[in-house]
Amino acid sequence: MANPFHPAPGALPARIIGRDVELAAIGEAVRRAGLGQAPTPTVVVGQRGMGKTVLLRYLRELAGEATLALPLETLPGQTLASRVREKIDKLLTSVEPLPTRAGAVLKRAMKALPKLSYELPHDAGSVALEASGAAVAGPEIDYQSLVAMLTALQEAARVARRYLTITIDEIQDADLASVEAVATFVHESAQSDRPILLAVAGLSETRDLMDKLRTYVHRWNTFELRLLTLAESVAAIREPIVLQGHAIDEDALYLLATESGGYPYFIQAYASAAWEAQRGKTIALADVESSLPALRVRNEMSFYIRPLSKLTPRETLLALTLAKLGPGAHSVGDVARELGVKAPDISSTRGALLKKHLISSPVPGKIEFRIPFTDRFLREHSADYDTPEVQEARTEFAASAGKAKAAKGRSSRG
Repeated sequence: MANPFHPAPGALPARIIGRDVELAAIGEAVRRAGLGQAPTPTVVVGQRGMGKTVLLRYLRELAGEATLALPLETLPGQTLASRVREKIDKLLTSVEPLPTRAGAVLKRAMKALPKLSYELPHDAGSVALEASGAAVAGPEIDYQSLVAMLTALQEAARVARRYLTITIDEIQDADLASVEAVATFVHESAQSDRPILLAVAGLSETRDLMDKLRTYVHRWNTFELRLLTLAESVAAIREPIVLQGHAIDEDALYLLATESGGYPYFIQAYASAAWEAQRGKTIALADVESSLPALRVRNEMSFYIRPLSKLTPRETLLALTLAKLGPGAHSVGDVARELGVKAPDISSTRGALLKKHLISSPVPGKIEFRIPFTDRFLREHSADYDTPEVQEARTEFAASAGKAKAAKGRSSRG
């Protein structure tokens, strides 16, 4: 019997538990798009492993063959236009039927693109894409390229009697101009007979990105994914097992649910290991107890030990201090006060942790760990990380704060 648990990133679980509100909103958006009515765009925000990518995939699968789906994942340093350009060949050839007349439409729509040639499916000919009298590089041309490609895809979907769906993962890494262009394009489509279904997902910085966009974006459906409750964790483990005709002992079930801490990725990983360890059709406590230690070590290495090993003493000190404050986001001022310094004194170290993707900034002035339970891991292993070098960094922070205070005193007396 196939293992019903899928710890791979973005893999659809057998049941999506604890996301009823999000699933309902997605279902309504897909329903409206299928009727030719403007759907409300969806924004999903959350830490790594919380199920953001799963919801985007669920939306595309729910829409099924009624849509032409453009799944994008942004990368730092790349514009959305370049990401769309990588996908457009495959998307155009996936549309059936695509009559010959679509060739002329596509050619007109893509005038802003750098010179390329696309073979259209079903013997519809080819489209030569040329940049009209302008340089191929630059933000303005990139913007024109993005709008032209979206226009082409929207028209191709219309010809095939479908609607265009755009999903953007890791949107926090997208450039603001590209996101603005997509938001405007989708907004304008809502006033036509070809509305576009849009859903985006990203880390906590996504909220700050959305705040910089036009005001109508603030009316989009925005969801922040949370950890599952104990009851939801139990259901997320038990239901796929029962659906496969297997069973799990209650003590084994609650050990898995408790160990996972409600973190969706851990639920899938721990339950998958327990499934593989069972010797019959019932997962026993012994199966869970035998599978957990090795998996716990592997997860700690991947999620915590390896990223933390790349930190400097000052960065480790800041991470330990943030962990001491507990789970969730904390103000930079609170972290600085815990160190006995002021917020500007830790700005460069905070910036380094952001660049190393250990922390994120959900809103200006606050920081949190990107991976759930990093704070718990650091508190449990603080003795391993509070090394002499880290203690020296603590002394240096205090000394620099003292010098700054003394200099300010001399300045005020002068």
